Amino acid sequence: MLSRIAESLFWLARYIERAEDTARILDVNYHMLLEQSQQSYRLRWEPLIIMAGEEKLFRSLYGEPNAENVFEFLAFRQDNPSSIVQCVSKARENARTIRDRISREMWEDINGFYYTVSRFNAQDEIAAGPHRFCDEIKFGAHRFHGVTDATLPHDEGWEFLRVGWSLERAEMTARLVDVQYHKLLDELPTVGAPDNHQWMAVLRSVGAYEAYHRQYHSTIEPEKVAEMLILHPQHPRSIRFSTTEVQAGLRAISGTGPGSYANEAERLTGKVLERLRYDKVGEIFKEGLHGYLNDLLRMCGAIGEDIARTYFYYAVVT
Repeated sequence: MLSRIAESLFWLARYIERAEDTARILDVNYHMLLEQSQQSYRLRWEPLIIMAGEEKLFRSLYGEPNAENVFEFLAFRQDNPSSIVQCVSKARENARTIRDRISREMWEDINGFYYTVSRFNAQDEIAAGPHRFCDEIKFGAHRFHGVTDATLPHDEGWEFLRVGWSLERAEMTARLVDVQYHKLLDELPTVGAPDNHQWMAVLRSVGAYEAYHRQYHSTIEPEKVAEMLILHPQHPRSIRFSTTEVQAGLRAISGTGPGSYANEAERLTGKVLERLRYDKVGEIFKEGLHGYLNDLLRMCGAIGEDIARTYFYYAVVT
């Protein structure tokens, strides 16, 4: 497979995943805040900007975050490279450049998704609230996954898609747990102790609310929320599950068997996964959750860079 095709597939998947994750967090956070006090409401917008990794850009454009400017920034801003419309646009552009390597159904789906998103009027949606727009993004992403799984051969190209969306998902879950945990435990006690509703919102942001109750059969407890989202081996948005998918995809691409690795990306992925398999949540908290998640994010970034060095970059012959 040509390196440019592999790179386009990898980033196509990452952009679709990023758009969906942002839509999930924005929608859940917005509706949770409507039921909180105004003071709590004000406190809870900043984490969304931090999770998007665009805090400096946001501050230069808006100043203090509120419901309207956060929604506009995360959903519609053309100069925000991580906004939902930009992610969908970049995903569609990556798909366009490799139309001959993806199925016709995939192209028709993502092209239609792009035009559907483009038809939303930013001011109308801001006035109405994010639910309608975010639902379109979430179900569009789900449809893309289904069409891809059903129509694209599960060969090397499909594996690059799997690695892309799984790595993006692992990073987003790590940022969500880190930022929300810090805000809920450190800031909100100044206006009242965090309640189950707020932790419920964190779980709903990654579609884990029902799975949590099936797993623990108890009220929502902060430490168990962290355990679910970091260490659960089967929930599709936990960091451990996503990292397992990254490892499986990389091994399928290189043909490497268990217990070995073919490149630095595989070595780092295996190192992270072994840690996630054997760590316990009590040990993580004793070590320090923030430092632990920051280390995971740093390793995920390094894995992405090593994937690029191994498969996407090529020497220029002079």
